[in-house]
Amino acid sequence: MTGNRAVAASLAVVLALATARCQPPPGTSPSQSATATAPNALVGDGAVLAGLSWREIGPAMFSGRISDVAGVPDNRNILYVGSSSSGLFKSTNGGTTFEPVFEDGGTLSIGAIAVRPDDPDVVYVGTGEGAVRNSISIGDGIYRSTDGGTTWTHLGLTDTERFSRIVIHPRDPRIVFAAAMGHAWGPNEERGLFRSSDGGDTWDRVLYMNETTGASDVAIDPLNPDIVYAGMYDYLRRPWHFRSGGPGSGLFRSADGGNSWTRLTDPELANGLPGTGVIGRVGVSVHAADPNRVYALIESQEEGELWRSDDRGITWRMVSAERRLNNRPFYYTQVRADPVDPDRVYTLAGQFSVSTDGGLTFGGHGGSMFGDHHALWIDPTDPARLLSGTDGGFWISNDYGENWDFLNNMPMAQAYHLGLDMAEPYNVLGGFQDHEIWRGPNEKWNRAGVREGDWVRLRYMADGMYTIADPRDPEIIYYNGHFGDITRIDMRTREERYIQPYPPGPAGGGAELEEYRFNWNSPIHMSPTDPDVIYYGGNVLFRTRDGGESWQIISPDLTTDDPEKQRLSGGPISPDNTRAEYHSTILSISESALDPEVIWVGTDDGNVQVTRDGGKSWTNVAPNIDGAPANGWMGSIQASRAVPGRAYVAIDQHRMDDFESYVFVTEDFGATWRRISDGLRSYVHVVDEDLRSPNLLYAGTELGIFASFDGGTRWVDMRLGLPPVAVRDLELHPRDNDLVIATHARGFYILDDVTALQRLAEVGV
Repeated sequence: MTGNRAVAASLAVVLALATARCQPPPGTSPSQSATATAPNALVGDGAVLAGLSWREIGPAMFSGRISDVAGVPDNRNILYVGSSSSGLFKSTNGGTTFEPVFEDGGTLSIGAIAVRPDDPDVVYVGTGEGAVRNSISIGDGIYRSTDGGTTWTHLGLTDTERFSRIVIHPRDPRIVFAAAMGHAWGPNEERGLFRSSDGGDTWDRVLYMNETTGASDVAIDPLNPDIVYAGMYDYLRRPWHFRSGGPGSGLFRSADGGNSWTRLTDPELANGLPGTGVIGRVGVSVHAADPNRVYALIESQEEGELWRSDDRGITWRMVSAERRLNNRPFYYTQVRADPVDPDRVYTLAGQFSVSTDGGLTFGGHGGSMFGDHHALWIDPTDPARLLSGTDGGFWISNDYGENWDFLNNMPMAQAYHLGLDMAEPYNVLGGFQDHEIWRGPNEKWNRAGVREGDWVRLRYMADGMYTIADPRDPEIIYYNGHFGDITRIDMRTREERYIQPYPPGPAGGGAELEEYRFNWNSPIHMSPTDPDVIYYGGNVLFRTRDGGESWQIISPDLTTDDPEKQRLSGGPISPDNTRAEYHSTILSISESALDPEVIWVGTDDGNVQVTRDGGKSWTNVAPNIDGAPANGWMGSIQASRAVPGRAYVAIDQHRMDDFESYVFVTEDFGATWRRISDGLRSYVHVVDEDLRSPNLLYAGTELGIFASFDGGTRWVDMRLGLPPVAVRDLELHPRDNDLVIATHARGFYILDDVTALQRLAEVGV
């Protein structure tokens, strides 16, 4: 026996102890001894769970989205790589290997990194990704290490949620500026530009506009550090819409170290910068050798993308109007000046671009790199050496970006969902942000275990979402990417068939123009009683009995169908035609394993619908859920496999700036509900009931995995040594009795053979 299967036997002894401790001592009644002998304490202090551990199986070879990178000028061996949701990694050998160095923080979402130039053991990390897309995680403030990342101290700014940049004063390293973006999904006060004069121990907010404006960038004049530039960004996300730009946005300049500021984008200055229309996100970079040269990348309603100043920000001229320099401003708006050549400047967007004539013309570099560029560090002692971070991972160039090396040796796979098949050993399948659909074995019958070469890509595409294998034939697989593009594949022949019920309309319009609406992450659900039956969620529920060759609509529109939430997203400057904010759609589906006529559906606009006659009639039972937030994101719904009228729903409301845990259970087909989420940390992505022990529940949250042994009355942290990974999905294997989780951080993990947990639930722990 190996792994957790080996500890199952030893846990049986602990279980016996737990059972014995449940018995009252001689001469006492059960009620008298309850407090002293309750086995809950065994779980709470970790005694019962101490022998269990998660097994990481990858995939790890394609890395993930990078939010920031940093090097050390005088030591090419030291590299820092920050991920949007996978943590902070450090290399001490030039990138040959990396180690995670931020496992004990409150989050794995990294937004900004700064290394103190005169003492590289001092590192600052601002948590929370600054590229405010629809699938971002959250941060919990700013941290400092004084030993090169071995240990960390939390420095506050907890409610800033995300950071875009941290810069250190070139002459006085006690002075640090931190650009805080603030809450993405709602207004809050703790945002803007902060300054510390004591190395981060305390912070003062030195530039603030309003509750929806954050600081998107900050740069210091290296020869006159009293001159500071700051980009401010007024934005707001909602599940159905994204506003990029507003009255708080602009480019600002201080001449006294941040004590007072001038808005450079004030039209009254007439300095050449845009100022008459709405301004969105702003990026800024100062040339190190000649700080007269300043570059600003600005999202604006006026013509232009890149502006340049040759007199320290007093006057400006637009040097480029090429849209590719900033084609998706909320996600990019990054500009970097070469530290030696003032005419060499880089812009990061969907494409990596470089100019050698001061921004007048640009060429594309990094053709071998993954697209979507977010981070760039230029070695000040050797400007040919570049460190780059993209949606696809971490890259190094030693020739100004002409050629790149991909360092795919950090586990950063951002999984959305998972599926399990019935092969032996069984395979784990899943979809990943930017990295398609993959399948790999849960274990290998050799000492090496699961390796990179064991993983197989099902299809080259963009984002992968749901994946389901036919339990009778593991080579038949259904999967989808974003916007509902579902496909069936036979892995023996690699024959694929596109089976989306109704193709989407052309990009560029809102959901209101579509005949049927599909969520960015549309659910596929296979019947637990008949694998020929597959459900697919749009705004109506689709069902097929022939592998997707034909589809039947078995419901009316199950959403609120609010037309005000189906408009084209984006604006007022840059419309977003990616369909990422399509709203009033189905998010979750669950057919009862006890009665196939009972089907549950959850939507992104607050409805929980149930049918008890196979779709002939539907009832919205969401109004019966006392304590549920209005218009909730019903991201997970699960019919009980043990009790006919029982079902669970998890509501993820962080997209409305609500980070509470919402899990509810009904015992009567939705007529009444009880909240069972006390004790969970952070918002909940998925809830499920154990296959063999109905009192045993699992909840995947943004900060880890939890279990309840009493039907949800009490929850226990089940990370068992894992960092605070975001658990987006979970499944139990019906044959092997393993618990598998999909993390939007480090790929897949397995808890082998959960018999011990099932026994705990049975004895009432």
